Amino acid sequence: MQVLRKIWQRLGDPVFYRKKWRDFCRSRKSFDDQPKARSVEELGKCDQVVAVVAHPDDETFCSGLLCELIGKGATVRVLCLTRGEGGPTGGVTREELGPVREEEMRRSCEALGVETVEFLDHLDPMAKGFRVYAPDVSAADLSSQILPWLEDADLVISHGSSGEYWHPGHLLIHRATALAMRHCPQASWISFLARHPNHPMPRLLNLDDPAFLALDVSGHQEPRWKALSCHASQLGLFAKFAGGAAEDFIKKTGVETYCLQRPATIPESD
Repeated sequence: MQVLRKIWQRLGDPVFYRKKWRDFCRSRKSFDDQPKARSVEELGKCDQVVAVVAHPDDETFCSGLLCELIGKGATVRVLCLTRGEGGPTGGVTREELGPVREEEMRRSCEALGVETVEFLDHLDPMAKGFRVYAPDVSAADLSSQILPWLEDADLVISHGSSGEYWHPGHLLIHRATALAMRHCPQASWISFLARHPNHPMPRLLNLDDPAFLALDVSGHQEPRWKALSCHASQLGLFAKFAGGAAEDFIKKTGVETYCLQRPATIPESD
């Protein structure tokens, strides 16, 4: 009965058909899986960095890069769409979850050295059975809300084109960021969890996003785990991703891959 319910919900979900179409198109394409860059210096100017994510804990997907950038003197700000009210409760009540996850994210970002964390105050909808939802805001409206945070950025980081595991909230952030970046020619835009032929968690990858940067972040394992462990309410989810313990997620992502969605189009001044 549960299997039939899952199939029925999938058939009523437009994201399901989008995913199947992308799978079909991908099967007829070839990809160059050799990254062009191995260090953040090859991204160009990265003094001001903004990471745009959907939920508290999504910064974990780029935590190694954030550590690397901060270690080289960059100022990093994280902009979060929701407080994750609709996610796994992790033992707290549904009413408590939003404030709990906000505090978890603030402590996580502090552990990474992030200067500022801002929330856009959109409500994270609860899943219904096997189907999850994005906040009730259009990509165009969201892009106008994101834009002021990006206008002074050198580098913007976001979710990938497949929303990692086709999460509608992640897909919304990707689309809104794409629209906002039309007005930010001074900044490069990269997305995390790009294609990686030997990735131990392939179901998380954005398989249509070729990797431009493959960054060895194994030297940042301690602050990355410290940051992830702040998300106590969500550690079960990361353990599920890793197929073991939550700490295994950090061990299995010792190399982070990023797609160059769009380079800066204004040359750097001398």
